[in-house]
Amino acid sequence: MTSRPLRRWWRRAAPSRRQVVRAVVLAVLAALTSILLLGGSGLLIAKAAGGGGLVALGGLLILIELVAFLRSPLRLQERLSAHRIALASMVRWRTWLFDTLALRAPAGTAFLSSGDILDRTIEDVDALQDLYVRIAMPVLTTLVTGVVAAIVITPFLPLAAGVLLAVLALSALLAIGLGRAAARQEEKGVAARGEVAGRSVDLILGLTDLVMAGALPEATRALEHAEDRRRQVARRRDDLRGIGTALLGILGGAGVLVTALLAANAHRTGSLTTGEVAAIVLVAVAGQEPLGGLLAAALRAPEVATSGRRLEWLEEIPLPVDEIDVPLDIPDAPLHLRLEGVRAPARPGGPPVLDVIDLDIPPGSSLAVLGSSGAGKSTLCRLLLRFIELDAGEFALNGIDARHASGDAVRRRVAMLDQSPSLFGGTLRDCLRLGDPSADDETLLEVLRRCELQDLCDTRDPLEQRIAEDGATLSGGQQRRLALARTLLRKPEVLVLDEPTAGLDDVQAAAVLASCRAAAGSASVVLVTHEIALTTGFDQVLWLEDGRLAPITDAQRAALG
Repeated sequence: MTSRPLRRWWRRAAPSRRQVVRAVVLAVLAALTSILLLGGSGLLIAKAAGGGGLVALGGLLILIELVAFLRSPLRLQERLSAHRIALASMVRWRTWLFDTLALRAPAGTAFLSSGDILDRTIEDVDALQDLYVRIAMPVLTTLVTGVVAAIVITPFLPLAAGVLLAVLALSALLAIGLGRAAARQEEKGVAARGEVAGRSVDLILGLTDLVMAGALPEATRALEHAEDRRRQVARRRDDLRGIGTALLGILGGAGVLVTALLAANAHRTGSLTTGEVAAIVLVAVAGQEPLGGLLAAALRAPEVATSGRRLEWLEEIPLPVDEIDVPLDIPDAPLHLRLEGVRAPARPGGPPVLDVIDLDIPPGSSLAVLGSSGAGKSTLCRLLLRFIELDAGEFALNGIDARHASGDAVRRRVAMLDQSPSLFGGTLRDCLRLGDPSADDETLLEVLRRCELQDLCDTRDPLEQRIAEDGATLSGGQQRRLALARTLLRKPEVLVLDEPTAGLDDVQAAAVLASCRAAAGSASVVLVTHEIALTTGFDQVLWLEDGRLAPITDAQRAALG
């Protein structure tokens, strides 16, 4: 049902009651100005035609000019009020999205690794703003304008006021019915768009195989048929919009016509003056002017509800770890990290990748872990940062079970530099302060020098130089060193290096690793790598295979050569 997800997202946004009341008041005032403008204009025309006094005409003219002057600012403020509520809600919705993703992304969830899905998720959050701008406020404006028009007409012609309210009720029922039809079409449209997208991706990625198999014409026809179905759904939605617009126009026109006939009859019997008849008819026109807002809201609501349901599905993705309500503090002594009998999966609910892992990392030590692809080395890294929950065993930091400490407390003392660190566009200062927002410029420059980035410091204003998205303006080695500098600003006691030299040549790899070890200072270093040459000088060199760690053998060293 469309209304349920919309109500849930309204509650989740928790808009300010003061802002909502302000929006309602502005809607009422804007409706009054529209009604007074048209009603007063009708009265003015009738008075002028009937030879009304100059004073009366002048007073009406001044009133109409004043209302006309106020109408546009009030309409503008009404719309701005709706947008302010929407923008404030967007902040809360985006915070919810960030918190929801942040709790789930570290586990390496396949869903969150899809750029297309993440883009759609962001678009879904953006679509929620229409809950106010294109749904709630247009409906409110339509209802308020219609009711106010009926209230204004009631003292003069109660039956005509009843006609206006009946037209308003019928229009609302019509909009609801069309909205339900649109919701059914939206479900079909989502399926049709998904089929077109899936077949397009398959056609592009599998083009070579399809050509070799002679199946390209069949795949192309299937894509064309899917696109035809998508267009048919879109046409039905356009048909609903056209039908709704026509029916609302007929209803509104019939309401104005009936009001005019009733007013004319009242004038004939002498109960209404000519000016009052003209004013009543124009007030009826003003009262039914915004009826189209009901239709637009009804057709947009299913799309916004679909976006809301897709976002709520994110909460169904299992959390990688469970946070304890009252976490224990990790003792401040130099960090001693220990794994004993650990069994852990790569993702929540998956099969164990690490099986009976025993590992001891005393303060200031160095450890290198090697193994074939898929052996679980990256899983081990995420485990050390408490991004993965244990199935069995113990993960202790200074004697405190990591499951009894908060994840943030663990990650304040254990940091990781992986093989593809994200460097965000902006100044060099902005990029570094992600590691420590409170760091002053001298601290930032000092950590750059520690990481052998003097070439970035030798400019007139080094921290103001621009860094492109993903560090595209830097070399591969500079990107890793800059990411290292950002990581070291957190002052970790255990530095985990997950393939930090991947994609670099031998000279760059050796230089980057040397920078890492030198810059780490007294912190323990855990290196995960495929390169045996990079493990020279490490206290422990272990081999990970079949989910277990063991000292590397001479045969394994020779094979890695």
